[in-house]
Amino acid sequence: MNLHLQFVLRYLYPKSRQDSFSSNASILAIIGLSIGLFSLILTLSIIKGFENVLDEKLSIIDGKVRVQNILGKPISEPEKLNSLLSDIDMPLEIAPYIRGTAMIRLGGYTDGIIIEGVNKIPDQTYFHLKSYTLGEDEIIIGKALADGMEISIGDQIIIMPLSDPSNHSINQKFNLMKVKGFIDSGMQEYDKTIAYTSIDRARDIFEMDNAISGFTINSSEQVENITKVLNEHIRYPYYYETSRERHRIIFDWIKIQRLPIIIIFSLIALVAVTNIMAAVSMIIREKNSQIGILISLGMKPNDIRKIFYYYGGLIGFLGCVLGSIVSYLFISVQNKYKIITLPEDIYFMDYIPADFDLFVFCSVLVLTLIISILSTVIPSRSIIKQQPRELLVQE
Repeated sequence: MNLHLQFVLRYLYPKSRQDSFSSNASILAIIGLSIGLFSLILTLSIIKGFENVLDEKLSIIDGKVRVQNILGKPISEPEKLNSLLSDIDMPLEIAPYIRGTAMIRLGGYTDGIIIEGVNKIPDQTYFHLKSYTLGEDEIIIGKALADGMEISIGDQIIIMPLSDPSNHSINQKFNLMKVKGFIDSGMQEYDKTIAYTSIDRARDIFEMDNAISGFTINSSEQVENITKVLNEHIRYPYYYETSRERHRIIFDWIKIQRLPIIIIFSLIALVAVTNIMAAVSMIIREKNSQIGILISLGMKPNDIRKIFYYYGGLIGFLGCVLGSIVSYLFISVQNKYKIITLPEDIYFMDYIPADFDLFVFCSVLVLTLIISILSTVIPSRSIIKQQPRELLVQE
């Protein structure tokens, strides 16, 4: 076994009680580093998990990409745009939609909603339905809206489209529709406003004839790959928008929160690294006589310094292993059993999600290990400045 490593293991696992102080300092340094690393990895995983869950929900409801008129006008000749999108050499699921605002009324309750007409339900994840086909006069509304207006499945509600402000006509069209089911995405702003019906019924409600509002595009491909292809095919007066771009305020808020949170928990890990410096300083002070004897026997000061480099590296490695194992187990248990819950009406999800990012994990481990080794440089420099007789006299 390497001589330097033998000394390090002796400091960690002493054979006598006289050397137990250095061992306890080492163990505390390992525990402190693992706690700091656990906090940092967990924080980064929660931020990543929150962002991914939110992105997934929005992609399911809105579609990964939407293509529409740049002026917000209806697309009067959808066949041309559909033909253009169909020529893309990529497995895309392209579906037309009609979107408009309306008033919903039941008894004494009235509220505003956004109605989206589709050929089929976008995704069945958040829909509470017995069947996933929409009849001519059937509508799906948000669960939060239904609770607020005391609407039950099977109730007949009145839908009145909101006319264009430039249209001064006082004639209003009332539509009697049956509630088929609810959508419960956990995002209150959606669940209070969104409603789905068949595209033919939406065309009749908003009197759009053969026009549509746009196309939703979904695919198993990454959004970056989809937008790269769309850049080559979409031209004025059409444009595309990803779900992240449609809700950029939410994701910008996450980015703003990420930096200060990372700084705070990085400081916790940095405090743990200072514990390594303190432990090395205490061991050097405790082992003065042994260091003096080794120098007297011909061991070079640089070789002695290597002992403490190994010491810092081993503490950093053990702290990284312990912190990463605990953080991985905690993340796995939290994602599976949802131990820590959240109020869904505020955070858009009912539990704290965590995504174990392997790249971030490895980056944090490597950086922590390097800093742990470098933290021993300053304390070990005092060895070169002293003569063997000075070290033995201090003992």
